[in-house]
Amino acid sequence: MAEIPDKGILMQFARSVRELLNDDDLIKAAPEEFSITADLAMKMERHYPGWRVSPEWTRRETEEKRVAWNDKAGLQKLKKIRPDIIVHHMHKEENLLVVEAKRLGNTDFEDDVRKLRLMTLDHSVNPLYHYGYRVGVHLVLDLPNRLIVNNDVYRNGEIHADLTGWLWRLLH
Repeated sequence: MAEIPDKGILMQFARSVRELLNDDDLIKAAPEEFSITADLAMKMERHYPGWRVSPEWTRRETEEKRVAWNDKAGLQKLKKIRPDIIVHHMHKEENLLVVEAKRLGNTDFEDDVRKLRLMTLDHSVNPLYHYGYRVGVHLVLDLPNRLIVNNDVYRNGEIHADLTGWLWRLLH
């Protein structure tokens, strides 16, 4: 399968987000985050042919998805995770995109940011608990006003300023 450039991954994601923001029925229903991300995942499926788009995915083969990190005291922490949306190939080490999304007003981003940082690190860092997603996106939505309030793109465990700005321009 041909390599998809980072901007190609994000362009397809932006198309899906714009479809979400133009969905009059969804806007009127004003659902909670879980329903919004599930709907976004459904919209993403046709934009990623050959890939599986999975909302709220909790497994890696027979194991629960987890991330590991060292806290400020140097103690290792391990936490079960459930990313909002992932684009991946099942049964392979091929992970394209991980998305964490929040509605405007929800400001508890610490776990989302940690997941995106750790899940976009190369899986060779710690193959048991890091997944090597090519890119990750943290998205903050103002659904009633059909706006993206914030987006950060993660690459190699860090916010990638150029890709973040590029995605921002696509979404506005």
